Amino acid sequence: MRASDHDTEAAGRSPRTPVPTAARREDGPRGDLLALQRTAGNAALSAALRQGGRVVQRASGPVVQRAPLSHGNFQFTNLEQSNAQYRAKATRVLDLLGRHATITNYVGTRTCRITLEKRTTETPAEVVDKGAEGVSVTLAAYYFESYDVGYLTGMLAHEFAVHPLASARGIANEEAGFHGLPFPVPGLENEDRRGGPPTMNTQGARQADHILAVVPSGPRYQIYRDVTLEMAELLVEDVHHQEEEASEQDVTDLLDCFLMDVATIAATNDQRLRAAPMTWGGGAVRADVAKVYNAYKERLSAVLAADSPLRPLMPRNKDAAAVYADFATLARRIAAGMLGAWSIQN
Repeated sequence: MRASDHDTEAAGRSPRTPVPTAARREDGPRGDLLALQRTAGNAALSAALRQGGRVVQRASGPVVQRAPLSHGNFQFTNLEQSNAQYRAKATRVLDLLGRHATITNYVGTRTCRITLEKRTTETPAEVVDKGAEGVSVTLAAYYFESYDVGYLTGMLAHEFAVHPLASARGIANEEAGFHGLPFPVPGLENEDRRGGPPTMNTQGARQADHILAVVPSGPRYQIYRDVTLEMAELLVEDVHHQEEEASEQDVTDLLDCFLMDVATIAATNDQRLRAAPMTWGGGAVRADVAKVYNAYKERLSAVLAADSPLRPLMPRNKDAAAVYADFATLARRIAAGMLGAWSIQN
């Protein structure tokens, strides 16, 4: 069924009620860690499985698509809608994307299709702009199933803002001078490591976009930060309006996802496997991640108004043990996701 058919059927319904209606890969099948909650545990689990002599394979075969769940021009293409919990979560994600002015302006009149896929060792999300054909989002089923709305929207904020949305702003000339330059890592400026404090540089990074998105003076970081804060304000608005399933924890989770993302990129120069639990020396790197996380948190707080409702919802500072716990949580959820993809419509 075409989107236009759903628009006709949706006439007169509440706007908050959805009705049934080349991808940029993250550097190989294992993927690099997009955010600690999102991919660092992923890599750690992969290492553990390799040590055990087993290999995690990505599910093959075409995705069967039936009865998309649509809201405006955003849709889930293959969600298992008989599950009320999944449907409610997907409904909230579509509503938030549809109300996010920056994302909707980027998508325009095109269709943004989110397809769930059974994947474990690959990055849990990716966005590709297909021009006039629309915007395609691939989302790992395990991540959709096991993470709440704050982390889901945080991950989507990264995928849109760090990559195609930021690039569409025409910032290439402004960023040209950032390539190949060492930048100080927030929170580690006073550390003495082999003759000086650690730096981050597009050279040696798995993706230049990632480093450019964590340099505080750079345009890509500011776009990513602002997209995240705009999403946080929408989540707060839902809490104030007492929307069903909305909670203040969603806001905290979103901000935590953003902070862990930029912290793991900056602390490891986008070599995030160094911080994984199964990696030699990972404890020291996780301690660095915690310091960097707390430093970025201070920077984020500094741009908020004194009376911002986001202030009391900021996540707590982290230490190395908290970073480890985030890795372990994700690893357990990935392991559970290997058993099946219950949210995918068959």
